[in-house]
Amino acid sequence: MILKKLIKVLEERFPKEMAESWDNVGLLVGDMNWEVKKVMLTLDCTEEAIEKAIEEGVDLIITHHPLIFSPIKTITTNTILGKKILKLVENKIGLYSMHTNLDSNPEGLNEYFGKKLGFIQGKIIEENIYKDNSYGIGRVYKIENISLEELVEKVKKDLNIDKVRVVTNDLNKEIKKVALVNGSGMSYWRASKKMGADILITGDVRYHEALDALEENMDIIDIGHYEGEKIFVDILNEFLYNYVEIINFDRGPVFKTY
Repeated sequence: MILKKLIKVLEERFPKEMAESWDNVGLLVGDMNWEVKKVMLTLDCTEEAIEKAIEEGVDLIITHHPLIFSPIKTITTNTILGKKILKLVENKIGLYSMHTNLDSNPEGLNEYFGKKLGFIQGKIIEENIYKDNSYGIGRVYKIENISLEELVEKVKKDLNIDKVRVVTNDLNKEIKKVALVNGSGMSYWRASKKMGADILITGDVRYHEALDALEENMDIIDIGHYEGEKIFVDILNEFLYNYVEIINFDRGPVFKTY
């Protein structure tokens, strides 16, 4: 399949216009006329991922996190970024990023995150409209009353996570509404609270953010950044399997508990 045709398929379902203004999504490296037979799905374009792509004869790497965010002044082997870009070009491997456009999409990561936990009919935290379709970051769900301790165990079980961090003064607190934002979503805790959420499930929670939320009676479950976004490969596997051969490269979390 020609790359531009595959990109058309992707962007019909997951338009780039649904990405946040600060983001950098779409084709970051490559030629629209390259042939694509095999695709690698991976959260990040690491050197290890590129080496695996070369070894497996991959034509296109699709990542969640963009390799390129800021303007680049030079592309040389003096930097890790330069080395990776040059290695991709030398081996005719395209690089495509699906980040906040995948997060926000009505069939994207935030929505899938809620389904993994068995939640239904979530309301978008930061709603936007694109071609009459609602999209946006985060979801808030009304659920059957459950204790925070029970919710913690449910999150660990349904997302297959061994440990989470919990910000609370009371594990017996009754939870009626749950907010979800995959990745780094603490900036949405106030908006979640305004929508009636008792708790926010997200990742990358910092100390002072957690303290501020707790003092306003907003509890937090920090599942980790990787743990909340690794499921992006499930969405794309289901969507792309009719078009190309797919391999998954799961580097695993950078931060590990010993």
